[in-house]
Amino acid sequence: MSLERDLFGAESADDRARVLVADHDPISRHVLTSVLGTSAQLDVVGSVNNQQPLQQWPLGHVDVAVLAIAPREDATGLIRQLDLRKVRVLVVGTGWTQRRLDAVFAAGATGCLVKTIKVAKVAAAIRAVASGHTVLSPELRALYTRRVSAPPVPAPAGSMDLLHTLTSREQEVLRHLAEGMSTAETAVRLRVSPATVKSHVSHALTKLGARNRLEAVLLFQQSWRAESDTAAPAARRRSAEVA
Repeated sequence: MSLERDLFGAESADDRARVLVADHDPISRHVLTSVLGTSAQLDVVGSVNNQQPLQQWPLGHVDVAVLAIAPREDATGLIRQLDLRKVRVLVVGTGWTQRRLDAVFAAGATGCLVKTIKVAKVAAAIRAVASGHTVLSPELRALYTRRVSAPPVPAPAGSMDLLHTLTSREQEVLRHLAEGMSTAETAVRLRVSPATVKSHVSHALTKLGARNRLEAVLLFQQSWRAESDTAAPAARRRSAEVA
């Protein structure tokens, strides 16, 4: 089990997600469209060259736009326009940097993937995005971790205070998710309903100031490590005093 498994569609949408593929490369566009079209849980409504004006895109009833971008391509304006049209955007690209990842998410993207990802995982990511999740390739997690570890306005008392704002049950839920459990698996472990787990996650998001579950889990992990790092020297000092 892994965090990526949970985010990449372990709890997919009940309905078929309507997908539009946007890629400037005709060969890549054709391959991706053809493979995604074999998924029983996706309805590929069409494909476009992402260099075409947005007015020419068949966006009627589209749930998710899969946007393939070149290494130095700035697609933030396009992402904002799609977001304004209530279309979720899953970006697939190369040449990711912390700044680029931050800009894409700030523009309204719901997920970012490396272009080397297997197409089968793209299909799972689309289903997760359509269900309201944020998805991120494992290779990009380090960039995202650095971003959330340095918020624009740091908490005055430090990251450990974030942990203390959570109830013990909320911490327990985030700990299980951080270990790679899905919502359903966490519910079984805690002997509660999946709806209760989601409620705890929702409350934790608000308290941590996180925009999605991935960010909440990463913040929780950082706060937990910070507290552990602080507790260890204190424990050693107490042992020395006793000795």
